[in-house]
Amino acid sequence: MMNRLVGILLLACSTICLAQMSQIKSGATVYIERMDGYETYLAAAIAKKHVPLIVVADKGKADYFITSSVSQRGPVAPAVVIHNTNVNGRDNNVSTGSHGGFPTARNFGHTSASISVIEAQSSQIVYAYSVGKSANTNQIQSTAEACAKHLKEFIEKTNK
Repeated sequence: MMNRLVGILLLACSTICLAQMSQIKSGATVYIERMDGYETYLAAAIAKKHVPLIVVADKGKADYFITSSVSQRGPVAPAVVIHNTNVNGRDNNVSTGSHGGFPTARNFGHTSASISVIEAQSSQIVYAYSVGKSANTNQIQSTAEACAKHLKEFIEKTNK
């Protein structure tokens, strides 16, 4: 009897929570707050990934705002290989840093980005996402595209 009551209460609470879950309507207008140039990458990624939002330049005409933060850690110093021939004629190679003189992924640095989508009318955060990239690529563009891709998935999922 007690288990049924707990089950019913949990079901009721989850139903209420889902009913109150905000969604971003497909075709809504969005203004991207300035963030040291990252807003340009994000706007381009939204277009490239076909996110069903309209990016506007006038904050007063936006249904939503996107705020973001980006942090970058620079590459690690390159590997050092020392070649030394000792008196016996044998080669002594000492390698430090990366494997076999080739840089590892961490040598290229790391970029982290996060976005929050805020409903203009209520100031409610309706979506947030964070991503980190470390590879020999354009990490800023890559993080923006990951943010856009997941935002598109969220919009499509909640609009069904």
